[in-house]
Amino acid sequence: MTTFWLAVLSLIVIALIIVWRIFSSSKNTIGAENLNIRQETNVTLYHEHLSLLENDLAEGSIGQDSYLQLKAELDKTLLQDATLSKSSRVEKQQTSWLWPLGIALAVVSFSLYTYMNLGSYAQLSSSVLSNENNAQSELAPEQMLVRRLQKLQREVKDDPSNSQALFSLGQAYISAGEFDNAIEAFDGVMKQVGEHAELLGPKAQAMYYKNNQQLSSDIQAVIDKALVLNPLDASTNILLGMDSFTKRKFAKAVQYWEVVLNSDRPGISTQALAGAVEEAKNQLRLSNKNTASGAGSAELEANLPHLTIEVSLAANVQEQLINGEDKTVYIYAIATEGPRMPLAAVKIKASDLPLSIVLDDSQAMTPQMRLSSVDKVHIYAVVSMQGSVGIKSGDFKAEALNVDAMEKSLITMKISVQVP
Repeated sequence: MTTFWLAVLSLIVIALIIVWRIFSSSKNTIGAENLNIRQETNVTLYHEHLSLLENDLAEGSIGQDSYLQLKAELDKTLLQDATLSKSSRVEKQQTSWLWPLGIALAVVSFSLYTYMNLGSYAQLSSSVLSNENNAQSELAPEQMLVRRLQKLQREVKDDPSNSQALFSLGQAYISAGEFDNAIEAFDGVMKQVGEHAELLGPKAQAMYYKNNQQLSSDIQAVIDKALVLNPLDASTNILLGMDSFTKRKFAKAVQYWEVVLNSDRPGISTQALAGAVEEAKNQLRLSNKNTASGAGSAELEANLPHLTIEVSLAANVQEQLINGEDKTVYIYAIATEGPRMPLAAVKIKASDLPLSIVLDDSQAMTPQMRLSSVDKVHIYAVVSMQGSVGIKSGDFKAEALNVDAMEKSLITMKISVQVP
């Protein structure tokens, strides 16, 4: 493409040189020669006329006064001819450049217009773009990852405050196996925007891979913090599902992964995750340890906690919610002592109420923190006005405190109190 345009430019330059040479050399030279000849002729005629006047004066045909008058007129005529010749030469020099300039512009404009409309510019351009796209698509995945890393590194270098670019760089580092750099990138984002489950989850993943896919106390601490902020965080639940799968705890893997699938969160490869869930269920069938029905959770046993809760909205809350968008309701249980991470949690919509739900070990956030691991729990039902986990100002809530984890009777909760 570059060679083609260089060739076109060369031809246009050659054409312009020819045009300018014609107007700048030949024509000007001919005009100059004609002017010189005219001047020489006028001078010759002047001397001839002057010679005749002198002869007439010598012969006495004219007087001295007549001679001087005629000689003055002859001098005046010669001077006028010389002045007209000079003016004509100046005018030619001043106006001669307009013609070659106009012709040059016409040549360039006509050439470009003709090629753009009648030539093959569109086909040539599309061919070049197609070749570039093909070259890009022929890159190996490793080369594409390197290019993505370089692009994101440049963006972060140009604008260190670009938290989105820094987060994307951290994810790219995980794909490249540079886990230390990934952890550093996620820490950098959290310094800018604060700690969020959506950032702690990817950081826990990087730490998990760095530790040869083994959970440690440090990794578990990051996971627990993420789940406190958002029990439905996709990255964290996917990580816990992977760890459960590698430990052949297929029912738990299905549970964690289905939390993500049911959250309808954008940006998740649901097809791949659904395939992983199906594979975990197949492993369950092969091992004869569970059935493939329901959400892949373990069957409840009689000696495990099984809290049945009936949740409804008070009339005053219904009045405030009826004209707005459907709000999210979180129902969860936490230990009366120790970490406030939910031991079991359910997410529904306000339009689903009234509703009876069950909290049990199948809804635990981590294997270490379950209903069966404590004796007493606090139960909360919260209408989140912002759609986020936790009890915040403006939310509506109901609570049941110090409930026996093995309680068998129905627990009734009516959401009526607004958080100040």
